[in-house]
Amino acid sequence: MKNKDLVLMLLVNFLWASNFLSAKIGMEVFTPLLFTALRFSLVIMVMLPFVSLPHGHWRKILIIGLLMGVLHFSLMFWGLSLSPDISSVAIINQTFVPFSALLAMVFLKEKIGWRRWGAIIMAFAGVMVIGFDPVIFANWLSPTLVIIASFLVSLNMVIVRTMPGVSARNLTFWTAAIGTLPLYFFSYLFEDGQWAAVQTASWKEWAAVAFSAIGATVIGHGLGNYLIKRYPVSTIAPYYLLVPVFAIALGIIFWGDVMTLELMIGGAMVMSGVTIITLRSAKKHPAKHVKSD
Repeated sequence: MKNKDLVLMLLVNFLWASNFLSAKIGMEVFTPLLFTALRFSLVIMVMLPFVSLPHGHWRKILIIGLLMGVLHFSLMFWGLSLSPDISSVAIINQTFVPFSALLAMVFLKEKIGWRRWGAIIMAFAGVMVIGFDPVIFANWLSPTLVIIASFLVSLNMVIVRTMPGVSARNLTFWTAAIGTLPLYFFSYLFEDGQWAAVQTASWKEWAAVAFSAIGATVIGHGLGNYLIKRYPVSTIAPYYLLVPVFAIALGIIFWGDVMTLELMIGGAMVMSGVTIITLRSAKKHPAKHVKSD
């Protein structure tokens, strides 16, 4: 990988990792559903001039919009808002990798060798170890929500792989466009204090919304899409393992996260399993690229 592209790859990882911190800051004032809806509203405004109507696949795009735009982000940010730290959420979020391997086996008839089976078991066992952390054990709803949200990501990935010709940019935009109104509606039904939050939010909370939308989504995913066009999956995929590493560092520095023994051991198990699955999958599918028209 060229030095310039390596810098861009590190930037993508940093932007995605920073999204955990920015969401945590934003949800000190905004409720999870409202935060997600505001984030998507800004994504729509920024991306609208650069997208087109995708031809075909409308049924699957609608499913993805509901699956990711409404369910995944709602559950992920809800789980993050309940979590006392960022590190555990960033690590548990990586369970989408073993989930994806299992779903690919079921729906796409991919074969899983003994190494990936062992890695899948190791990753989920690591989540169980993290669960014994006294801080996490006190509120099991948070990791449960994050695990469900991660499963939805893997389900989304399986669906996307059956949609050739639909660009990542269009998928990002339509996920936001389909999810925004339901999110505002569900926020109205299930949350309180939205208008007060909008009135009292400081520049930090609004900056968190803006960063989550523009920094993590528009710029982060845009650069990620640019890189996956230029390099094979086998080159790109291992670098994305840096996202939870950066997120943990940001959590410790800016949020006061504490690395307990359970979090370190469980995190090492999860990341080891995810690393093996990522490397084996990248080796198996070296030529996959993402279209970006």
